[in-house]
Amino acid sequence: MDNKVLRMGVVGCGFFGQKHADIINQIPNARLVAVCDIQEDAARNAGRMFGVNNYTSCQEMLDKEQIDAVSICVSEDFHLEPALCAAKNGKHILLEKPIARNAVEAEQIKQAALENNVRLMVAHVCEFDGRYRYTADAIERGELGEIISIYLKRSSTQSTAARLKGKVSMFHYMGVHDFEAMLLFARPALPVKAYSQWVAKKNASFNAQDTSFSVITFDNGIVGCIQLCWALPDNEALAFVACAEVVGTKGVSYIDVKNQGLEIFSETGLRYPDLTYWPEYFGHTAGKVREEIQHFVDATLSGQPYLVDTDLAIEAVRTIDACFKSLETGQPVTIER
Repeated sequence: MDNKVLRMGVVGCGFFGQKHADIINQIPNARLVAVCDIQEDAARNAGRMFGVNNYTSCQEMLDKEQIDAVSICVSEDFHLEPALCAAKNGKHILLEKPIARNAVEAEQIKQAALENNVRLMVAHVCEFDGRYRYTADAIERGELGEIISIYLKRSSTQSTAARLKGKVSMFHYMGVHDFEAMLLFARPALPVKAYSQWVAKKNASFNAQDTSFSVITFDNGIVGCIQLCWALPDNEALAFVACAEVVGTKGVSYIDVKNQGLEIFSETGLRYPDLTYWPEYFGHTAGKVREEIQHFVDATLSGQPYLVDTDLAIEAVRTIDACFKSLETGQPVTIER
């Protein structure tokens, strides 16, 4: 590996894969070498868009190209195979959240990276959002005192459920951000019990739920609650709504992500453009996703630790597993390790 330039391939050429490819193309110390997607048209179009070779097989891409690392941007149901392929071929891995569809596969991915001496970073972008990061740092500094409770909420419009049609759960698609953030705020405490309920009225025809509530109990007494919803009206201003309240014995932190400082009124209504995660400036993707990928490139080349803790990413999925078990049984579930 050239210690000045990280040669990368992107697996998955959908919305996020294209974002990653665009960003890699813009980073001075990274080079986009190739793209891969099992859908031939998607691979070909992305290859043409970014001026690189395209493949429908991850193994073929790694066999034919000089690649140091891969960015895996496929659905969590399909994370295991390309992650194991990359690890066995000695390629470092940037893996879009969640790390896997369950804790068993997450542990397999972690173990494969360890056994093949490759580095693994899960792309939990909220780790790079100053609102979440500053809250975590304030907790670590003791500004909030001993944490008592953690409440997180993330909502979107019905169009999300209509588009996904039950192929991805709200827990994995958007909720994993909040499970990971909750675990970050509670550290070093670990979750020990989960109780979840959800309702499907508005989105029942899409084989999807409207809203879920999950109560998580930690081994030091912290109580956490995560509310997820994708039943909001199809108004562009409501496409991305997130908030949090972290209460401690000495203080409280509030996070509010909706209006990010820009309101645009037009004949079609009001919207709040994303200025944080993947806004586009001058025709290219910027924001925290770019900062995240830049960090992966820099840390991989320098050998420095990643800011995202893989064990925390696994614990988030393990907690989600317990929530699904609770939904099946209707009872609180002990989180086992």
